[in-house]
Amino acid sequence: MKPQVVILGGGFAGLAAASQLGDRYAVTLVDRGADFEYLPNLHELVSRSKKPRSLRLDRGRLVERHGHTFRQSEVVAIDPELRQVRTGDGGILPYDALVVATGSAVSSHGVPGVAEHALALRSIAEGVEIGTRLKQLADDGGTRSVIVVGGGFTGVECLGEILRRYRQRRGLDVRLIEPGPRLLARQPRVVHRELRAVSEECDVELLFGESVAGLEPGRLHLASGSWLRTDLTLWTAGGAPSPLLAAAGLAAPKEWAPVRRGLQSRAHDDVFIAGDSAELRHRVSKQSYQATAMGRRAGKNVARLLAGRELKKYSPPDEQLLITFGYLTGFYVDDDVVLEGAALCLARELLFQIGMAELDRPHRAGARRRLLKRLGDAARLGALPAPLLSLMPQPFARTPRDRFDLPSLPRVLKWRGAGSALEAAGASAATSGRVGQVAGEQAPGVLRVLGPKLLK
Repeated sequence: MKPQVVILGGGFAGLAAASQLGDRYAVTLVDRGADFEYLPNLHELVSRSKKPRSLRLDRGRLVERHGHTFRQSEVVAIDPELRQVRTGDGGILPYDALVVATGSAVSSHGVPGVAEHALALRSIAEGVEIGTRLKQLADDGGTRSVIVVGGGFTGVECLGEILRRYRQRRGLDVRLIEPGPRLLARQPRVVHRELRAVSEECDVELLFGESVAGLEPGRLHLASGSWLRTDLTLWTAGGAPSPLLAAAGLAAPKEWAPVRRGLQSRAHDDVFIAGDSAELRHRVSKQSYQATAMGRRAGKNVARLLAGRELKKYSPPDEQLLITFGYLTGFYVDDDVVLEGAALCLARELLFQIGMAELDRPHRAGARRRLLKRLGDAARLGALPAPLLSLMPQPFARTPRDRFDLPSLPRVLKWRGAGSALEAAGASAATSGRVGQVAGEQAPGVLRVLGPKLLK
């Protein structure tokens, strides 16, 4: 009888874990959603620059591609003592090894009224609702107020998409509230300074050192005692662990699940934790590429555990971030350098297209059609960044409305850790080498995906 492996969660980490387990195992992946949703680009639904179909893939097809079983159901409970999972449809799934990759949930941080009077951005449906509400407010003609709560990645990228589409609309007042002293607190300060300058140029009011005390219809109360009128509140103030972790004894209440070096749970040896759910000794960003890397290592270590072999340590990939702010500007951040420029937004789109093609490899007609639809959606005139449209021939060219509609090349904001020009030159060479390496690794995949169509 094949060893039973259960994977909870069909996001980046769960799918990556499934991809590492072959037909020697009976693998069941459980998720309540029928579709995989490409979360890193959900913010583009805010400006309606992406179509929902471009961000969605059939989860069952992705799982079955590896010869595994997909079960669409809610996870009700994990019982590590009996080594089984109970699902909302009444099922009981026994396991020899379990991978928990349940991601994160919206956290209200105990603020009353969040669930009733604010919108989060955790799904395609929520992104579509936000985009629709924004368009209604912008088209209304009156003075309207939009408030983004949270200055992390999601909040910043949501704000950028609002400005991408609506910065020229008079009567749309936009604010961002951040309890800390700056945007993207874990990133270099120079990124915050640039984002603040662009935001203020677009008449965004940034409220630092403020927190939300409560929400009610049309009104947001601040902890300082004042209140703000709001017609739309976007809640991007961080995520929280799934309650399943604490209920199963994998984590303390409201905490992420601590893991050993091989992503093995510290509470149960036959349970592995991957993605946002995992709490590593050395903290890593909760980004999709980290979740994917964790999922792969968890899947490989499941196989090693079941074979009685020594587990391998999880080594997080180097932090290499691409942050977009609409098409107004973008940032590339790694250990050596911080680059800034609107052209980096095109790199983000390339990563999206590659990521989706790697998940949904276009070897069959259906996958090829989906790839071409995604490329077609990206090439729509309404979806193309204005700097590109300004370079197009007539009658497709668009007259620039402001400096953000003009093309610009990336520039170096900071050499990190470089104390001299010589060290900066060395860091530049190292960055160029890494970029070349990544390009070399990705080029064959891109050509494999697009080559047959481009050569027709």
